[in-house]
Amino acid sequence: MTAQDAGRNDLAPIGGFFERHPPGAQAGPSVLDAWTGGRPYAAFVNARSAFAALAGAFPEAMVWLPAFLCRDLVQPAYAERIRFYPVLEGFEPDLAPVIAEARAGDLVLVAAYFGLPISAKARRALQGRPDLRVVEDCAQALDPGPDAGAAWRLFSPRKLLGVADGGVLVARDASTALPQPSGVANGEALWAAPSLRAADPAGRNNAEWHAANQAKEAAMAATSEAMTDASAEILSRTSRDSLAGPRMANWLGLDGRLRAWSALPAEPASPPLGHVLRLAPAERDRVLKGLHAARIFAAVHWPAIAGPAEDFPRETQWTRELITLPCDHRYGAAEMARIADAVEALLR
Repeated sequence: MTAQDAGRNDLAPIGGFFERHPPGAQAGPSVLDAWTGGRPYAAFVNARSAFAALAGAFPEAMVWLPAFLCRDLVQPAYAERIRFYPVLEGFEPDLAPVIAEARAGDLVLVAAYFGLPISAKARRALQGRPDLRVVEDCAQALDPGPDAGAAWRLFSPRKLLGVADGGVLVARDASTALPQPSGVANGEALWAAPSLRAADPAGRNNAEWHAANQAKEAAMAATSEAMTDASAEILSRTSRDSLAGPRMANWLGLDGRLRAWSALPAEPASPPLGHVLRLAPAERDRVLKGLHAARIFAAVHWPAIAGPAEDFPRETQWTRELITLPCDHRYGAAEMARIADAVEALLR
């Protein structure tokens, strides 16, 4: 990226929320089949709704959450029952407080950060407490690998492909509690932004569809509504391999140039959500601003976290250090080169 590139409107946008995924069946198991594996599932309008329903099914249980977590998942209905636990360097959950202090039947969420599988260390820790109710948060994971022995897995498909909504809660087996949605979501409102972006591949009306998506996200709430039929159809007709292969190839392309600033391991076991950079706070802000000016819509996970800042300074610091670069299936080598060029120019 040259200085002249910053602020150009003729550059096609890279990243940001997904446009409506094009229809069509592809070889291999669908995203929905790969996630559920034939197990029972519930399809809510979003992940926070699914998790709130699950927490509501166990009103006496404490709800253990990692401090490094999207603040939107936390809902008032169970907020008084929440306990936070730390996350260590490398985004490794520190489950020691959970193992030592949780009561039998407590609900424990563990996150597959940036799409990577739950670590072997965390799996072993949870195996030592089979009396806990464990939920694996796969919101950022296209392929989270073998389950961590959890009773449930929770997916948030709109973070990974072009669906407008969805919170897919997968139970371990038919004997596992599985709350179901009861209402119907407003599909017209949910699909407005993805449809606007799909109709504008060159990104000339970026401001319009960005504003529509911002309004949609601001209106998201925890409800009893079900995922829209349109999202369910796309998840049922899109193969996971068609998304995972390009995502991994793109990630590796970026990593070949940006490894020095990477916050993730060099050989990820699954396709990451994006290529995550870790920079000094002032440098992070400058790079993020420069990327956005070049219409590379890198993300921050997260601007604010669920855990109290005063209790979790390490996790709070990450909100000022991390950038997630897009590497999903919409793009190829040319777009990854454009991203890497831009980052390298901004870091000189």
